Amino acid sequence: MSVNRFEPFLTLHEAIDLLGVSRSTFDRWRKQKRLPVIKIGKEIWIDKNELEQWVRHHSSSRPDAQKPSVPASDLRPSSGRMTVAVGYQSGSAHMWTALLMKELGWFEEELARVCPQASVRWIDAANGPSLLQGLIGGSIQIASLGDYPIMLGFSLSRSLPAFRPVLLAFDGKTAGGRGISLVARKDLVIRCASELAGLPLATVPQSSAGRRLAKWLRSLGYGEERLVHKDIAESTAALRLGEIAGSVMWEPHVTLMEQRGEGKIFFKEGFGEDYLTGIVAEENWARQHPEAAAAYVKAHIRVHHLLRGDVHVASRIISRLSGIPAETAARIIAKVRWDASVYDKDLRTLSRLMPEEAATKEAGAADAPRDEGGTDYSPMSEYFRRAVEALKLPDPGARPVQGDWSDEQHY
Repeated sequence: MSVNRFEPFLTLHEAIDLLGVSRSTFDRWRKQKRLPVIKIGKEIWIDKNELEQWVRHHSSSRPDAQKPSVPASDLRPSSGRMTVAVGYQSGSAHMWTALLMKELGWFEEELARVCPQASVRWIDAANGPSLLQGLIGGSIQIASLGDYPIMLGFSLSRSLPAFRPVLLAFDGKTAGGRGISLVARKDLVIRCASELAGLPLATVPQSSAGRRLAKWLRSLGYGEERLVHKDIAESTAALRLGEIAGSVMWEPHVTLMEQRGEGKIFFKEGFGEDYLTGIVAEENWARQHPEAAAAYVKAHIRVHHLLRGDVHVASRIISRLSGIPAETAARIIAKVRWDASVYDKDLRTLSRLMPEEAATKEAGAADAPRDEGGTDYSPMSEYFRRAVEALKLPDPGARPVQGDWSDEQHY
């Protein structure tokens, strides 16, 4: 996003980029939901402060935000009554940790130790961008997100100063983007993935899969004008009906499409950079309730131990909850590295995924996780270290782990 000379005002295109929506959606919101704009002649300007207030108000009322549990203003200190809203994605295999945690009741168990009167509300969302909206609006306190929504959150925090995300820990990881693949319509006669580049392709906007698809198209000299914004369920239906040529999907949908013979799979071994997922909290909330934030990380690490140590138990639970065959779930789980640790290489991957308009900003910005130079890692590691200490696990150290992923340090 470029810096304009009329700060704190945004241009129309800057506001659209910031919100991650199309021009038609922006115009509809402006007319139906009174999105605040200022017209000067033919130019449209948006006050950033008013936009922030509008986003906070409407994030809690949008259907894809899954209805807020409790406004941020109603939260109580950890010593009193409190509801923690946790957003998760049951349809994303790399984030099955939260689904298992919910079923096992381990967060409630850990939370009861530090805040006996607290309760948990679980919000199952179709994708990360809707959870990010909930974090911004204050209706969600903790959310499981893919790598691109994580970085989009850090980018948005620069224009929404009241919103400060903090990365509590990583979740499922795979090298080289494995777990995100291009699924082509089964009746297409094509020899290689590049033949799909000029055809209608679907993606979830502002998602990890969508970001990788857009980058791949640019590398082949194509724009994004043929991209269709659909969620996974809509993309699957559109492929069956022949409405699109392909869609970039994530696990378990890729494996299920292949097993059912509903599509041809490209990029089975990866779609770019390492694919990372993690858990993000709103920092203002986490600082007010550090015991609750650490309790979530503690339960998160416990589930990782289950996923690594007893994949058959984990897969049976996933099968019962999702209907996916246990054998299929077990194979998918075994391909993912379940590791909450913060590696230097992971931070570099996140930095490369920074939204392009934000990547041009001042490199020393303190609110973006980076691998080098002046970054304060304590907000990101404080709750993780509390959890590790409570579980009596080896001290992870104050700095990111160097080198490649290793079984010697595996949380």
